[in-house]
Amino acid sequence: MVEMPTATVHAMERISQRPRPGVWSLLAWFRAQTLSMQFLAASGVLILFATLVAGHLISEITTGSAVRNKASAAALFVQSMTEPIVQELATAKTLPPQDIAQLDNLLADPAFRERFPHLEIWTPNGTVAYSLSKELISRHFNPPLGLTQALSGEVAVYHADLTAPEHTLRNFHTRYLEIYSPLRDHSTGRIIAVAEIHEAVLAEEAARLQWTSWGAVALVSAFLMACLFGIVQRGSRTIELQRRHLIQRAEEAEAISSEISELRNRARVASLELANLNEKFIRSIGADLHDGPSQMLGFAMLQIEQVRTARTAPRRKAALATLADALDSALTEIRIIAKALVLPEIEHLHAEAILMRAIKLHEARTRTIVEFKPAGTDIELPAAIKTCLYRFIQEGLNNAYRHADGNGQQVRCRIDTRKMEVSVHDSGRSRGTTDVTSNPGMGIHGLRQRIESLGGRLSFERRAGRGAHLKMSFDLEVGILNGESGISHTC
Repeated sequence: MVEMPTATVHAMERISQRPRPGVWSLLAWFRAQTLSMQFLAASGVLILFATLVAGHLISEITTGSAVRNKASAAALFVQSMTEPIVQELATAKTLPPQDIAQLDNLLADPAFRERFPHLEIWTPNGTVAYSLSKELISRHFNPPLGLTQALSGEVAVYHADLTAPEHTLRNFHTRYLEIYSPLRDHSTGRIIAVAEIHEAVLAEEAARLQWTSWGAVALVSAFLMACLFGIVQRGSRTIELQRRHLIQRAEEAEAISSEISELRNRARVASLELANLNEKFIRSIGADLHDGPSQMLGFAMLQIEQVRTARTAPRRKAALATLADALDSALTEIRIIAKALVLPEIEHLHAEAILMRAIKLHEARTRTIVEFKPAGTDIELPAAIKTCLYRFIQEGLNNAYRHADGNGQQVRCRIDTRKMEVSVHDSGRSRGTTDVTSNPGMGIHGLRQRIESLGGRLSFERRAGRGAHLKMSFDLEVGILNGESGISHTC
């Protein structure tokens, strides 16, 4: 084999990659035209496509509506004539000779035969009980689709299937419209037969409606095309004169625009980052204030009612002590938030110790019992997650006390090197307060923002008679905790 030079091969590849002469010349002609001519060519193709689609849809809708309306009228007309005669089919499988003769006399009218050249009466099993073509009577065929639909009580309209056996026996060559109308028993209303009508006039009218619809759509499209071209032609002249000047100015402005766009993007990114940092900071402060001092102050307000209703001096004294303790705790946390926004008393505690600290404080304040089984784990958490864990237990137990009287309070936790799941439960015996599920309030909302900002997830569910279930989960990276990989602890 003779090897071709490399330069020759590259030249042939470039030639093969060039556009075909017909396509290239068409593109060159299009670019050389004025804007108005380009609009005329491009919009002509689009409007032609839209005309075809609209014409098809409109003709189908109008034709289908007209066919259905007239088919229903024709079915009602034939039904009113034939239904009283075929009542024998309610108890018999065939029509007696006198009923067939009565139908022949009824359908012998030339005007009727001109409009309905063929008529059959089918039994539900696909047997022809009557036909103007006598050779079909008592013959059994596969039930047509229209027969099956009419047996459900609807009037069905189909184009005649010229390959069907009942049509090939009569050498049908014209596709009539077949209308299937259910015939009912007068005493029970049960469908005992189906009348099949071949409508010739309706098929011709459907074709006429299609041509009319296509013609109307074509005229409207041509008018719109002429109007749009006239509008574009006027503007094209001015645009063509100014185009050359604009090209030069556009080249000069392109470099400036690129620099401005880059500076704008930098400013937008910086603004978004700053706004995001500010928003996170504000949300963090709001969550700390609500989850900490606000809870203590809310508890203190509940204790005011205990002081007011206390009947003995010892009870009043105990309630005042609890109230003072709650206010003192609120003041302490406000000072802590003002200093560093991190609870210093939990900074050096591990996860289980944080849970026990929050539970003990809640039990002391509310004089309730929280079920919790320590597992003896000393896994260390980041400071942000420690605070989040403490606030979660605090908010969950406060909600359990407020909305379920502290009944059935439970804390469950599972922490390992990859995942942390902590949940708070109650038994759900509410005192008639607002349902937290329908209106979780600022507590759950702020808690959710705090958890999601750290990459965690929060779920809350309250079921009637089964209590509330508040769950927090974090996916922790390997090595973020001071525990051994693969070891899990369940609290």
